[in-house]
Amino acid sequence: MAQREAPEAVVNYATLLKRTIPHVKKVLLFGSYAKGTYKEDSDLDVAVIVETIADTFEMQVDLMKLRRKFDTRIEPHPIREADFHMANPIAREVMESGIEI
Repeated sequence: MAQREAPEAVVNYATLLKRTIPHVKKVLLFGSYAKGTYKEDSDLDVAVIVETIADTFEMQVDLMKLRRKFDTRIEPHPIREADFHMANPIAREVMESGIEI
């Protein structure tokens, strides 16, 4: 896999999220897979940027249930669009090395 290419399972997962969750703005792969430093057992960090979230924990649980259809190594990280800025450590990592899907 090329360094800046997302695994097929992540692409399919992102497609499902965009089709079924209306307030999803962006889906990005980040972490070791995006940087090209992953190992065989590395998780697939996926930032899900959403316009609004009533309950971040509840949304993360829902996103984790959906990942079972694709790859259980997918680790979804829902981020409110308003919190997607450089002062947020996870958002900063996503902005610096993320691959938009």
